[in-house]
Amino acid sequence: MPMLPPDLLATLRLPVLQDADLDTQASFFKRPEVRGLYFEVVEGAAKDEVLRAALAQLGDLHPHRAALLAVFCGALVENGADPQLMFDAVRQLAGRLLASLAPYCAAQPDEPDEDDEEPQDEDELAAWQAAEAALASLSPQARFEVDARQRAVDLLVLPLMTMVVRDVRNHQSLVADEGLLAHVEAMYANDSLPFEALHFLRAAALLSYEDELVVLLPTSRAGMVVRAQGLNNNFHAFTLLQDLMETHAQTLGIRQPPRTRRDGDSDAASFLWLQATAYAKGELVDRMAWSWGEGTLRENARRQGRLVLVALETDDKPARGWNGFTHVLHAEQHPQVSLVHFLTPDEVAAYLA
Repeated sequence: MPMLPPDLLATLRLPVLQDADLDTQASFFKRPEVRGLYFEVVEGAAKDEVLRAALAQLGDLHPHRAALLAVFCGALVENGADPQLMFDAVRQLAGRLLASLAPYCAAQPDEPDEDDEEPQDEDELAAWQAAEAALASLSPQARFEVDARQRAVDLLVLPLMTMVVRDVRNHQSLVADEGLLAHVEAMYANDSLPFEALHFLRAAALLSYEDELVVLLPTSRAGMVVRAQGLNNNFHAFTLLQDLMETHAQTLGIRQPPRTRRDGDSDAASFLWLQATAYAKGELVDRMAWSWGEGTLRENARRQGRLVLVALETDDKPARGWNGFTHVLHAEQHPQVSLVHFLTPDEVAAYLA
């Protein structure tokens, strides 16, 4: 079993009792024993061995120290270590911490205006009062522990993001962790015990990866299967797909001219983007079965086990534009769609049946 250096282990096992014991990422990496190991292994072939040694220690450390160790390992992943080795353990640690902090987290209700006809949400108010009461009931040492765990969660977002965008299996594991994502959704924007970085993990979970996304063009009875990677939402998919479709406009039988090139993060729909449920027996039956731009790609309907988008070429469509939906969440996200193969007219008809 590989072991971490004794001086680093000694640091990781120091008591965590007061604010001075809570290293930041910067102060942790300034420690000689941390910097020494990092520069010793970062350019070599032993990085995965260090991750395995860290994995063996993770569950025995104070959560804040475990989070710092995970950040250290994330730095090695950024430099070529296996992104899958520690991901599940770090994900599970984040889940346990969020579960332990959930009683202290709630959104602050809006103060009702005098002219507001909507009554105050009683459940929201009760949740806020319960969270505030739970925090107020803590002893000073217990409150310190809560704050330490809060900081640990924000630290853990760094290695989780580093690992999840580098291996699609990690993303699949994150999306499958319903308990963790429920806590993330409920707590990422809470006001009683706010997190600085948790919203990034929520955004990472919303990314979509599809090896076989079917894109149908009913007007020309054409279509294609594409591979989609690291897409933020459907607007993001529309933008990248329209780029690809304009490249292959002749093969796809697209008659309309290329759209005016978007400016930065802005774009507009060249097609009426629909879900597969818009068609039945080859006919358009529900013109309002839109693929909603703000939604995730994987929320669209499937046919024959594959995710399907319908790009209806028509002048009779509402103007749809978007801005700010195609930004890159992480440098290693690498969002793209790439052609796998074109569909025959018979294959297109089968998907529209």
